[in-house]
Amino acid sequence: MDDKLAANLDSAVELWKQFWGDELESIHLYGSLARGDWSKGSDINLVMFVKNNDYSRWSEAAGIIRRKMKKGFGIPLMMTRRYLESSLDVYPIEFLDMKLFHKTLYGDDPFESLNVELRHLRLQAEREIKGKWVAMRQAALELSGNTSGTRDLLARSVPTWNAVFQALLVIDGQEVPADKQQVMQAGCKLVGLDASVFEELLMVRNESKNINRNAASSLLTRALEQVDKLAIYADKLSVNE
Repeated sequence: MDDKLAANLDSAVELWKQFWGDELESIHLYGSLARGDWSKGSDINLVMFVKNNDYSRWSEAAGIIRRKMKKGFGIPLMMTRRYLESSLDVYPIEFLDMKLFHKTLYGDDPFESLNVELRHLRLQAEREIKGKWVAMRQAALELSGNTSGTRDLLARSVPTWNAVFQALLVIDGQEVPADKQQVMQAGCKLVGLDASVFEELLMVRNESKNINRNAASSLLTRALEQVDKLAIYADKLSVNE
């Protein structure tokens, strides 16, 4: 992390500490900057834990958020620890990602001892796979011949596959790499998929690969074939806590 980013983070932390006062318990960095693959133009993502949800102050907080968005910050997550603990069965994949890749900027770390149950991970992974599978099948019909629309669809699918592969690797007892390409490769090896398809999707996402109409259609077809296999794997996956 360069000095400018570090100074930007320090400024944000001090601002939120002053705003929340004793109500603030901790502030954490998550997302691409915490993973180490942040690029210019990406959001800087924070999650803050407060003692109580004082919604009467949210309009004031919104003013700070608007100012910080001009400095590259996304809208921060603000929650209580009770919400975190009571939502692990609903958002296990999202909180797993935070647990794996975060940096504590202020206060103690509630993610360190967070217990994400494997059965909840499996269930959400299957739901994410099949939900994206349906969306991609529908889009394949709707966007036939639409190169830019197909390219956007393929690019938007990448975060889902990265999150799903992370969950599957954890369920299998494996270490999760910080590098997204390595996550894709390890996930494909585990499931028995063609890693080159997901690597191409990642390249499209990173805008390092230009694809024409035929290439976009071909990649979508190949991606759907791999997602079929991924859905079968998730459906048959058994979990031992």
